Amino acid sequence: MARFSGKVAIVTGSSNGIGRATAVLLASEGAQVTITGRDSARLEDTRQAILKEGVSEANVNAIVVDVTSPDGLDLLISSTVAKFGKLNILEVIEVLLC
Repeated sequence: MARFSGKVAIVTGSSNGIGRATAVLLASEGAQVTITGRDSARLEDTRQAILKEGVSEANVNAIVVDVTSPDGLDLLISSTVAKFGKLNILEVIEVLLC
């Protein structure tokens, strides 16, 4: 059984680097993941990397949003809960709130 089976995760900053690696790992270990970033092309690259691991498209939610804005955060969380029904893991990567 995968370590994160039955869990739902949001990974911010998942369009590259540590965020991308974290999202791919969580998804490949059974989590349903919402990936997010501000660059739609790079976010699609992350989505494709997850799918290459054999993860079903139904287990990936990609959303382009700026998490430094309250509206962006609301959209991110509501989109995740609407798609997956819950939220268990929030992984914040490279976000500066000023």
